Amino acid sequence: MRSSSQKAAQQVVEKTIRELIERELQKPTPDWTFIETASRGQVDSDPNTVRFTVDAGHIQRLGAELVGKQDTALSELIKNAFDADATSVTLTFSNQDQPGGSLTITDDGSGMDDEVIRSSWMRISTPAKIDQPLSPLYRRVRAGRKGIGRFSVQRLGRRLRLETRPRGLDFGFHVYFNWDEEFRPGRDLHDVFSRIERFEKEADDTGTVLQIDDLRDAWSEGAIARVWRSVMLLQPPFPISAKNAKMSGGAQDPGFAVVINGSSRDDKKSEFSIEKSFLSQAIATITASIDADGNATVRVQSSKLNVDDRQAFTERYLSTGPIELSAHYFIYETDTLSGMAQHAAAAMGRTFGGLRVYRNGFRVLPYGQASDDWLRLDIDVSRRALLVPGNNRNFFGHVELSSDHNPLFEETSSREGLLENEAFDQLCHFVRNAVEWAAKRVAAVRKRKQNAGQKDFVAQPRKPSEFLKDLMDDLSTAPQGSGGSGGRVPEALAVAAAVASEYEEEVEKARAAALEYEEMLRLLASLGLSISVFGHEVKGAKDSLSARLALLHDAIADVPEDGIRGRLERQHGQLQAVSDRLFDIGGYIAGLMSSTESRELRSLSVIGSLRRFCQQFSDYMRKQGVTFEIDVQPQTLRTTLMHSSELDSVLLNFLTNSIKSMRQAKVPDRRVRMDARADGRHLVIGFEDNGLGIDKGSWSRVFDAFYTTTMAADDDGIAGPGTGLGLKIVADIAASYGGTTAVADPSPGYTCRLEFRILAESAS
Repeated sequence: MRSSSQKAAQQVVEKTIRELIERELQKPTPDWTFIETASRGQVDSDPNTVRFTVDAGHIQRLGAELVGKQDTALSELIKNAFDADATSVTLTFSNQDQPGGSLTITDDGSGMDDEVIRSSWMRISTPAKIDQPLSPLYRRVRAGRKGIGRFSVQRLGRRLRLETRPRGLDFGFHVYFNWDEEFRPGRDLHDVFSRIERFEKEADDTGTVLQIDDLRDAWSEGAIARVWRSVMLLQPPFPISAKNAKMSGGAQDPGFAVVINGSSRDDKKSEFSIEKSFLSQAIATITASIDADGNATVRVQSSKLNVDDRQAFTERYLSTGPIELSAHYFIYETDTLSGMAQHAAAAMGRTFGGLRVYRNGFRVLPYGQASDDWLRLDIDVSRRALLVPGNNRNFFGHVELSSDHNPLFEETSSREGLLENEAFDQLCHFVRNAVEWAAKRVAAVRKRKQNAGQKDFVAQPRKPSEFLKDLMDDLSTAPQGSGGSGGRVPEALAVAAAVASEYEEEVEKARAAALEYEEMLRLLASLGLSISVFGHEVKGAKDSLSARLALLHDAIADVPEDGIRGRLERQHGQLQAVSDRLFDIGGYIAGLMSSTESRELRSLSVIGSLRRFCQQFSDYMRKQGVTFEIDVQPQTLRTTLMHSSELDSVLLNFLTNSIKSMRQAKVPDRRVRMDARADGRHLVIGFEDNGLGIDKGSWSRVFDAFYTTTMAADDDGIAGPGTGLGLKIVADIAASYGGTTAVADPSPGYTCRLEFRILAESAS
């Protein structure tokens, strides 16, 4: 309760204020600022009412705290230009290598008249973009919604000169802001007035210029490079689906270009190219979606692994609305990469990897940042709850959201995240399930362990260096106190020790097998010179021996027809057959050694190579009672760059195995079929015969070193006894050219099929 003296004093104050206002109103040009301030004081003195007021320092907090990062602040200003129907925005830094420089942001958008300046630019958290979700000219879905993006300029610099040229008016406006001087804590926001000036212009001259002076931070080359990455990733690297890129009337949108310090986005595409240098290395692509009824499906495709699988989820997602997910999946190992070093690909993954979220066509931070683990992938991989390669950096992709189709998703006031409601929880669950299922499917095809409880599985040990590198990356990116790897160093080191021990055991086993393999290869290599000389001598002796056999044939014809002549003719025929067989193999060896002398790699015609091989052994195959069939589709199929002798070696190894198999099967009608086809980035050469076939239980061992079923087979001079190295060499050749080998189901009429897969010419 106020005393009577207090009431009397209050009445005197109120009377004085009324008199001052009345006196000011009687002036020809009243000071409306004084009148507004005095009236506000009178209203606020009412003992029966209270109302909220805003401290001028709130502007400082909006700019410096809510938009905490330079990149985020700059992205918000670029979005504002996009919302204003600009076709280009230019950013020009001056003296940016230290604090105190300047930044000019110029766009050719619609500009603002004084009413828009007052009702939108100068009004905090305006609902204008909610009430008008599409831009007026190009009908773009607006990127901003909260109405605080303009305070990004306060985050970037201490002073702002706003110049805006509205479309259709013959004058524009200048507005000046001194953030630190005018918007000081302790002042009432109503008492801060910013100066606005008019200037003349042409009616069709439109756009906005933000002149930001006294920059708060230095902008190094690295910082500007981060801005470029932000600009390059501001819109998705994959096409946004039609429902999120809709046009509802309006003029044809000519696009949106960004220029920083004279370099356009197109100029930077090669330097910051994701598609060429990174996406092409993906081992698989993942697409997933939720339809309007909440049904979810996922699909994984891989030309490298010849996989195209789909899965429907039993769970329904009823809060999210329709959603599209597109992602590339990477495994940073040498056998999954072609034309890019492992360390370079892994570095790209750390820089660009992650699953991002885009709303209305623009990115929502922080999802997909190196330090953000919104799907708990990094945590589960580090704890070995997820055994497949499944860190955030193993994926690169995005989720699409829109205001129309996903209304329950709202961005926070900081513009750095979505409100974590039920819809957001379902989104996290859906995306995590989709990418985890796809990664496990790839692991199954690659014969890698997927789950900790998987029985009867021989794991491929992980290199300790790779594990430690991942661990160091996790330690460097996990925020303090986040519960990430930083708080689990002893546990992580224990896992690293176990990984190292397991790897050492496997290395010792591999070392023992390699010594045996190398011993055999050393023996074969020592025979190389002798074989080369042998082939040369056989080729040189062919004409002489053929002439002698012809003379011998004539001499036998002069022998009287009695028992001796018949025996001589039979001996001559056998000698002719042996010499023909010797010349076949000698000619092949000479040609093989001749082509091996040149180390030049070249693309080979598949049909030409198969036909030449058949011709080389036509006499031998005819005498063995074997018929050849060749089917190459398309006939223009060519290999990646390789040695012709290597392809010959593959075919010869396949042929010798077929000869021995058909001989053991004692089939009367021996047949060999060679075919080739394109399969994505690869070509596949198949080799089939109608011999004994291979038991399915042995399919996985056929291409292992020293595995053979023909060690005791008869040696006919070409097929020879089995050593267990021939198909291992075939597998090594395939691996060196980005491919694989396999046993497959044969065509009708055949019992065995071996496949040799390598990169085709277009993929080299």
